[in-house]
Amino acid sequence: MKLTDSRENPAASSLLIIIGLFLIGFLFLGSVIQILAMMAAGASLTDFMNSDGDFSKLPNAWLGMILGQGLGSFMGFVGTAWFYWRIIEKKPWKDLDFNKVPALPVFGMVVLIQMAFMGFNGWLQEINQGISFPESMKGLEALLKGMEDKLAETTKFFTNFTSFWQFLLAFLVIAVIAGVGEELIFRGLIMRKLLLGTGNPHIAIWVSAFIFAVIHFQFYGILPRMMLGVLFGYFYLWTGNIRVPIFAHIFNNGLAITIMYLHNIGIVKTDLESMDDVPMPIVGFSLIATIGLMFLLKNYMLQQKQEN
Repeated sequence: MKLTDSRENPAASSLLIIIGLFLIGFLFLGSVIQILAMMAAGASLTDFMNSDGDFSKLPNAWLGMILGQGLGSFMGFVGTAWFYWRIIEKKPWKDLDFNKVPALPVFGMVVLIQMAFMGFNGWLQEINQGISFPESMKGLEALLKGMEDKLAETTKFFTNFTSFWQFLLAFLVIAVIAGVGEELIFRGLIMRKLLLGTGNPHIAIWVSAFIFAVIHFQFYGILPRMMLGVLFGYFYLWTGNIRVPIFAHIFNNGLAITIMYLHNIGIVKTDLESMDDVPMPIVGFSLIATIGLMFLLKNYMLQQKQEN
């Protein structure tokens, strides 16, 4: 990846604008859209008043919540990226790419890397969930665990389905919309601006991955989510095409949704939670395989660059 030209807006002010637009689009407008989606699905004002803030009690709750999630994500992520890049910077989408779409073997290598990474990332999830705060910070720990439990309940509600149409809708919202929107924001814009400001691609990748993890407001999932962001960042750096991390993100989320669905209908016996308990030999093999495959991807892209 190379630095952009002098016509691009400065890094610091751009980052503030991007994050500000996202917070407005996702947190404020997203909440309004969620309520409107629930009402469109059949909930009344009386239903909202009697729900005590638990939307899962509302009529047609799953449909209303998944539609609200999808529209809110689209507004917060894709809408923010579009408004900043096309309206403020006045640049075409193709300027997010530094290279043409890579050959199919690259996408195959991306899949293999993510499959290899699952063991190590499961171990990171286990480590993250086992973090304990000192006695003086037990209040903060209780708050974070309360948020985690609430998010776990919401996730279980979203993924506790057995019909194929619900699977397709969940795949569209959680895998496709989230994959496209989050990569446009965190790799296409935030990582790009950090690279422009620091001149160091590794700082840009790791800092944007940290922001990616933090902004999900899930402390007990911050380590595995950050490392996924790092993977996506290096995919973008080495291939120079935003479609690669978008594909990787969709594959990651889509695989999780698919496993949950197959588990719900009884085809797959192992659920995702049991995958966090990974034996150390598998963790070591996973890490070594991931590093090796990452080097293969990097060398393959360098070879393609030399040939072209």
